[in-house]
Amino acid sequence: MIYPTNSEMIGRMKAISSANADAVYEGLASRIRDGVWPLGCTIPNEEKLCAMFSCSRYAIAKAVARLVHEKMVERKTRAGTTVIGRLPGRESRALELDAFALIYPSDQHEGIRRIAQGFQDEAHLLQRRVVALSTGTDFDKEGEIIGRLDEFDVKGALVYPVLPEARVRVRFEQMLLNCRFPVVLSAPLPGFGCSSVSLDGSHAGWTMTRHLLGRGLKRIGFLSNYAWTQAIRERYLGYRWAMEGAGHSIQAGWVMLDPCLHANFGDPLAEGRLFTMQYLRNAIECGLEGVVCGDDFIALNCLASARELGISVPDQFKVVGIADYSLSAQSDPALTTYREPFEEIGRRSLHVLNQLVQGGDRMETETHLRGELVVRQSG
Repeated sequence: MIYPTNSEMIGRMKAISSANADAVYEGLASRIRDGVWPLGCTIPNEEKLCAMFSCSRYAIAKAVARLVHEKMVERKTRAGTTVIGRLPGRESRALELDAFALIYPSDQHEGIRRIAQGFQDEAHLLQRRVVALSTGTDFDKEGEIIGRLDEFDVKGALVYPVLPEARVRVRFEQMLLNCRFPVVLSAPLPGFGCSSVSLDGSHAGWTMTRHLLGRGLKRIGFLSNYAWTQAIRERYLGYRWAMEGAGHSIQAGWVMLDPCLHANFGDPLAEGRLFTMQYLRNAIECGLEGVVCGDDFIALNCLASARELGISVPDQFKVVGIADYSLSAQSDPALTTYREPFEEIGRRSLHVLNQLVQGGDRMETETHLRGELVVRQSG
């Protein structure tokens, strides 16, 4: 019997290890390609990968090193290994769209639909092709879609971000940091190098509070859900500045800022029905005379809750909103509100994106557009 030499044994072992590493690489790459591990996702550690692929640490290390070299993942001490790029081998695009993308959760929401309409109308005037993608409430999918759009020669994108929790926000921000084309947001995310075009929320909150102050009210509250978002924060600060500027201190119980965000685009009035009822009961006990709501849907819920509680609006209590949706003029009583320039946000976003694609300044810029007061019967 002829036994292999040490060098032959070592050679065979290396061949087996290389084959294992290749198989592991293909397994890891397929998970990234299929979206099992989307952009911004931290993949399992070495120990878990060894168990997953029934292989040695050496094979895992070699496969991951290849992914790092190809800029598909990034390794950081204590932070783990994160998916940061697309798959290699996509040098030829599947489809040359040469288009702008419009990414939004749902056109069932009136404000989103009107922003999208403004964006598409302006693109038509500038003869720019637009591809519109609705992500629904799969917020992880939104980040994955945006991360892969350049595979189809998309030049830039307007994104309406809905980030219901910290985990989704982290992944979304990671996507922005690694995006290969300009992105404009319809809501600001300060500090991430992204341009945004949005409502001047501080002006909206200030305007509606000043309106109630002008009606002779002194005890005015503020009510909103989605309270941790930048947009609502700005509206709340506008309310505070108006109250403090008029010399009125804000008392305990006047403000309710609910952080919850359970997006229901089919029935936006479903969100907030319970806590508006709770707020109004407390408001009457506190002697409040009126409330500025963070948006019209909350204001419309306030009107419904007031009817159930037997509170006369506007005689006993005044309610105002921010947005001016079509439902607002049809409510009973009709809602006094701040008209948000949704279509203009879409149009201006198209121009900002077009400028960035043509080589304009890519530094972070925030464009804040102002609306106007619409006086009706509720306040």
